[in-house]
This record gives sequence, structure tokens and C-alpha cells, in this order.
Amino acid sequence: MDVHSLAAFWARESKVPGHYFEFGVGAGRSAVSALRAAAKHNLNIEFHLFDSFEGLPPLEGLDADSRQFQQGQFSFGVDQVKEFLRQHDVHALAPIHFYKTWFSALDTIEIDPAIRAAIVHIDCDLYSSALQVLNFIGPRLESGTILLFDDFNAFNASNDRGERRALSDWIDQINNDPASPMAELTPYVSYGWHGQGFIFNRMG
Repeated sequence: MDVHSLAAFWARESKVPGHYFEFGVGAGRSAVSALRAAAKHNLNIEFHLFDSFEGLPPLEGLDADSRQFQQGQFSFGVDQVKEFLRQHDVHALAPIHFYKTWFSALDTIEIDPAIRAAIVHIDCDLYSSALQVLNFIGPRLESGTILLFDDFNAFNASNDRGERRALSDWIDQINNDPASPMAELTPYVSYGWHGQGFIFNRMG
């Protein structure tokens, strides 16, 4: 069972409320897989796809000396992605919403706060982008939400870089905030050489 099927299966069996959020759409391959998985497991969810559709932003700070990533990499336009979904006959499997934005500007996106996240796919490669995404999506997470990090093992799987560092810093922010319930992550699935999925839970 592929990772998106495992995520959809979990969301269905655990009755996690919410929808699918993806940050870093690229050509649309992961969206194709996720749409098929949701249909297979009879998940009645909508898809919210976020990307600059201009590739990666300038690499700064902890990301600046990356040997794997560069500015403008993974640049696919919205129309290219929509056509890719049509070519794979998944464009009508569920409602799909596209958001063209840099992740640094996510706070300018208006989405009904009642829309929750059951599955979150984070494929934004860089520390700065991943932390911006987590800060944005955090309030929408439910206990049981699946978090998929597609490049968890980038930057040589260093805990001080990339999506690993962003996740660690974000959890520390939550758990050091006296106004916020504590949160925990349970490893759920590793996929390929690069990806890691977690189950998110709020405690108390």
C-alpha cells in the first residue's frame, strides 16, 4: 500500500475530521496519488493545494548552502498541474482548490477556519518553508491528523536542517507555549529514502 493509501486508510478508520492539504505541489504527482487513494478508501474530502507555482524561493539562512536544492527548482505552473491531473483522470474525483502563494505569505490566504486538516502533505524541502507551513496549518490540525514530510531525509537526514529541524522547532514552540495544549508526534510510516509520516495528537 502506497503512502497516500496508508494516510487515507488511517483517516477513514480513525474517523479524523477534515480535508487534504498539500504544500509543494510540483508537477502534481503526489496529488494524483492522494486523489486516487481518497477515492479508493471512500473519503469524502476536498483537496487544498498550495504552491508558488514558480519553484523554490531564494535559499537563505539554514537552507543557503544546500547541495540538493536551488531557487526556481520544481517550477510548474497552475495550468500545467491541472492538465497533469486531467491526463491522469483524477481531476473530477474530488473538489480541488489551488492557492498560488509563497509560503512566507500564507497568512494572507483566507480560508474558513472551520475547515480542518485530516491529511497534510508537506513537500517544500526547505527549513524556512516547512516552518512557515507548520505555523499556518497548526491551528487546523486534529488529534489523529496525518503529517507527511516528503523530504524528511534531505540535507543528509540532519536533525539541524530542512523539514526535520522545522518540525522539531515547531513542536518546541507549541509545547513551550503555556496557552497551547501540549502536542506529540507518533511515527506512522517511512516511504522511499526520503519521506516520513507522523500521527499528530494534542494532549490534555
